[in-house]
Amino acid sequence: MLSKGDEIPDGEFLFRYIDPEAIPKGQREVPDGIFNIRDLSCDWERIQKSPETSFHVEQGKTRLVIIKVCDAIRNPRNPKQARHAQPAWRQEIIYDPIEDDPDFGPNPAHSLIRGLKKSPIRVALATHSTWRDLV
Repeated sequence: MLSKGDEIPDGEFLFRYIDPEAIPKGQREVPDGIFNIRDLSCDWERIQKSPETSFHVEQGKTRLVIIKVCDAIRNPRNPKQARHAQPAWRQEIIYDPIEDDPDFGPNPAHSLIRGLKKSPIRVALATHSTWRDLV
């Protein structure tokens, strides 16, 4: 049984919904600038089986970024000291279901990537992500 605050294991996938204009036409790489949020809100694929049905799509966020949870994101390293993880940069990747949002209702798939998003973390997120259009 999943509980609020459970850590999401490596190998799982998280969905981040973005505006299509956030990735320039013709670009296949995920830009690291879209990850510059301390509490990055996502949906956990394990629970959100149909991202096309998310309320985000109705808001125009029809581009889906698919993030693969991994140690490179969870325990980022400073490129200048690559042998050592940076504990202060650690990302907490947790299940955070929303029971009742006054604007959008419940979201049982809601999850967070929580922590300061220094450049190496944003790069790790982008490196371990792909994207596709939902519509």
